[in-house]
Amino acid sequence: MLVISIVVSALAFNVVAGFNDGGNLLASAASSRTIPVPIAFALIVGGSFAGPLVFGTAVAATLGAGIADYSRAGMPLLLAAVGAALVAVLVSYAMRVPTSMSLALVSAMVGSLLVAGPAHAIMWKGVGKVVFSTLASCAIGFFIGALAFSVLIFVLRPASRIVGDRIMYLQFATVVLQALGYGANDAEKMMGMIAAAGTANVTGHGFHVPLWAIVASVAAFAVGLAFGGIRVAKTVGGKLFTIRPVHALAFQTAAGSTVMAASLVGAPLSTTETTASAVIGVGAVARRRRLHWHVAAQIVTAWLITMPAAFAVGALAGGIVRLIR
Repeated sequence: MLVISIVVSALAFNVVAGFNDGGNLLASAASSRTIPVPIAFALIVGGSFAGPLVFGTAVAATLGAGIADYSRAGMPLLLAAVGAALVAVLVSYAMRVPTSMSLALVSAMVGSLLVAGPAHAIMWKGVGKVVFSTLASCAIGFFIGALAFSVLIFVLRPASRIVGDRIMYLQFATVVLQALGYGANDAEKMMGMIAAAGTANVTGHGFHVPLWAIVASVAAFAVGLAFGGIRVAKTVGGKLFTIRPVHALAFQTAAGSTVMAASLVGAPLSTTETTASAVIGVGAVARRRRLHWHVAAQIVTAWLITMPAAFAVGALAGGIVRLIR
């Protein structure tokens, strides 16, 4: 029964990920209008499914076996962590602010374990890896976004309008790049939790996530993307500054390449933070005076609140588990 509850909670988390993370992947399509939203939706879902199949499940292994040892802590605390993370991101979505789902999940895991223990089940090296990679992705996304836009402007300046318009079609490729990176990174978080619950096994060949878990996780994400993704897309893609196709091409390239690089080394990060940072980086170069810095500050503030808020909810969930025991 506990395993089923963990799987259901994990899939519910992925539905919310479709709202939050999917909204970021749709941000460029919704704001620049280069790609029709239905086509962008198909590319995102297809790429998210292909990501773990093509590039492996290193991130799932990091989250499922590198943050906490639930063979010591027990399944009730795993359920508490997933449930607490779900509550934290639901509250963030209700407030219409992007949040870091990676930091929310890890903070909830640590909070529940510190309260209900055993504390030695926490693998602090893995926790540090997630926090570092998530924070570093913000700086890298900003820098590469600014650089990518500068290079594009340099290349397009002497080009004819026809050539420039054709280059904009590269946005189809960058959407796929982002989706592949998402599938090989963010989408694997709950695959790792499902594996930790015992529905996937650590074998002699290493950490293994079965095909059904991949399909179920991406399907849940697709449901969330279809029903709520556009809401966050408008926040990230339209309220920072007026985005044109060239801006979208730049920040998609920056975010997609950053997420993909992290995925290959098994470093979990937040697509939300990486994409938003890349958008801000592009805006800082392209439309510095028209960039709504107060919106950027609100987004960053939401990220900073994620860790203590999710930790607190995780600690509360851990306290409930401790009382029940």
